[in-house]
Amino acid sequence: MVIFLSVLLSFVHPVNVSILPYGINVHQVDNDVLQKVVDAGIKWIRTGANWSAVEINKGSFDWHQVDRVVDFADSHDLSILFVIAYTPGWANNNKGFDYPPDKISDWENFVRITVNRYKNKVKYWDIWNEPNSLDFFAQGKDVFVEKIFLPAAKVIRSADPSAFIVGPGLAHLNSLNAEWYFWLKYILTECRDYIDIVSHHIYKNEGVYFIYELLEIGEALLPSVQSIIEETGHGSKPFWITETGWDTLEFSENVQAERYLEMLQKRREKNYPDKIFFYEIIDDPAPGIDPWGILRSDRSEKPAYNVYEDFIAGLYPHNGNGGDDNGNVGKKKCYAEETLKSPRSSERSQVLSGLRHLRDTLNFFSPAAQELTRIYYRFNHQFLKLALSDSRIYRLGLELMNKSHGLIAKNREGFLSRTLDTDMISKAGDLIALLKEKKTSEPFKAAVTWTETQLKLLKKMPLIDFLLNLERRKPGRKREKVIK
Repeated sequence: MVIFLSVLLSFVHPVNVSILPYGINVHQVDNDVLQKVVDAGIKWIRTGANWSAVEINKGSFDWHQVDRVVDFADSHDLSILFVIAYTPGWANNNKGFDYPPDKISDWENFVRITVNRYKNKVKYWDIWNEPNSLDFFAQGKDVFVEKIFLPAAKVIRSADPSAFIVGPGLAHLNSLNAEWYFWLKYILTECRDYIDIVSHHIYKNEGVYFIYELLEIGEALLPSVQSIIEETGHGSKPFWITETGWDTLEFSENVQAERYLEMLQKRREKNYPDKIFFYEIIDDPAPGIDPWGILRSDRSEKPAYNVYEDFIAGLYPHNGNGGDDNGNVGKKKCYAEETLKSPRSSERSQVLSGLRHLRDTLNFFSPAAQELTRIYYRFNHQFLKLALSDSRIYRLGLELMNKSHGLIAKNREGFLSRTLDTDMISKAGDLIALLKEKKTSEPFKAAVTWTETQLKLLKKMPLIDFLLNLERRKPGRKREKVIK
């Protein structure tokens, strides 16, 4: 953890990734509708590229509409969750967009081209849409994993190692062959190393309270979403709801607004899910499609739009727990708090408790050790932004936090007498190497160099000896030498 406290350095990154939880599904709406997203203060959009629409004929691509949406988002500080889905007729002998391609290589090629085209503006990738629904995928979960999810995930990892993979985005259905709980357990188990963020779609007419019961408790003889995520070893990962909402055909516009407010307040109260994407920004004008939008098809605002805008602006009372929705936790912004604060995982709570113990120990040990925590609080919020835009940094940071907790858990009062294991030193070195690749200001470069020097010392001695040596030359003094 001493390593982790000293390597949280900031740098300027070209991809905008917001810490805020507010999102909405937009498809490929016009720019004036996207501007309404910006005006409301919503920071995340879920959009993407339908393979069936972009590559209508093999090798012939039309990126015009996708480019427009991505470029607008990039120029207006909107973060993107990008969906890739749906097979063109030429790739599966016209079986339908909901069938996989006959040749997996055709799908892999499209994913590779897409990621390479947008990887400087997009870091979050969503593979397919509600594959357990026959409306969107006509075959079973094993086929989906084998022919769609894993091939795409492996290509994404190869084309952009810093990207985040979000999934599986299942519909919360209990009908035969669409049972979300079987699908979720299977995909999370089979694709364990290729999912960075767990996502889910859930719509319930009964109300927000029932949505949270399904997420946290379950129903009748069925498990909760949380329990399956924990059981399959994904409990430490972020959880996003990437579709939820209420249409204004079955419900009045005022009821839709009330449900939006209730969902936003409940999410803030629980700090869960980590992000929420409502469905959707504007009513589809096509006949026979229910009006899910918070804008009418003529672009006028429904009450839910105003509720969303006002909530983000802070015009609704806060319950006073923790930080605010803009990511501010007191006066000091803490990467560990932001990353691990969700109450849904007991493992997360234990890790956070151990890190707080380390912070307090350092603060009381010596002025030099206390300076390490000052370095942490000075740079760590920028590191959070770094971690949110580079999955390699996020994963290494999380691993180092977990290992720091393990070091403390073995001997809570005597952990300073222990020497860091070689794996922890190695991962810290990997993290420093990634930081050195980034373009940074001179103070940050100096901090990286200083951290690298301290890491060499940590290989040779217990933490307590390291801190005593650090006391001889407090961080920031240039002329004194570290006594070896």
